[in-house]
Amino acid sequence: MSRESDASEAVSEGVPTGSAADGGPATGTAPAEPPRVSPYSARAKIGRVLWGVVSATVWRVSPPGWDGLRRWLLRVFGGRIGAGVRIAPSVRVEIPWNLTIGAGARVCEHAILYCLGPVEIGDATLVGPYAHLCAGTHDYTDPRFTLVREPIRVGSGCALLTASFVAPGVVVGDGAVLKPRAGLYRDAEAGRVYAGNPARPVETEDEAGVHA
Repeated sequence: MSRESDASEAVSEGVPTGSAADGGPATGTAPAEPPRVSPYSARAKIGRVLWGVVSATVWRVSPPGWDGLRRWLLRVFGGRIGAGVRIAPSVRVEIPWNLTIGAGARVCEHAILYCLGPVEIGDATLVGPYAHLCAGTHDYTDPRFTLVREPIRVGSGCALLTASFVAPGVVVGDGAVLKPRAGLYRDAEAGRVYAGNPARPVETEDEAGVHA
């Protein structure tokens, strides 16, 4: 059989031609991905496994009114949780030792506190149902898809309403409000109301009266 027919059969069967066995460089193969190194220590990995077990059992089945138990669990795992914090059992907390919640704050049903980086929530702040504070992402420009853990800080007296989203590295000023489903990717000024995705300041009735 000729080399031409061999090559034709190889192509039809999906076998790369020009291999080293033929004396030429291999072609048609994808380059190997760079090695990925975990940013977490062995201790952190063990802690995440233990927290995963606790959050899926004791935390998840605890009655809604047992906020004291959930505050205690977060503190046991290194969270800095203020007095009177109310947090629903359906809330998902990732890496609780990166979480700080001020006194009197409330985190409502099905909210996500994705604390790959530090997340700080100020006193008397409301985190509404299905709100998502995301302190972790990946650098899509890096072939290794490097993990980026940028902190989030939410000031005191804020309201992050239903299904709002706060991106990594964002600071929310005291008293700021995110309307339902707002997506915040830049810092929010204190006392302002934000809506839309991406979120932008909206004029309130008080501000409209000043400008009239």
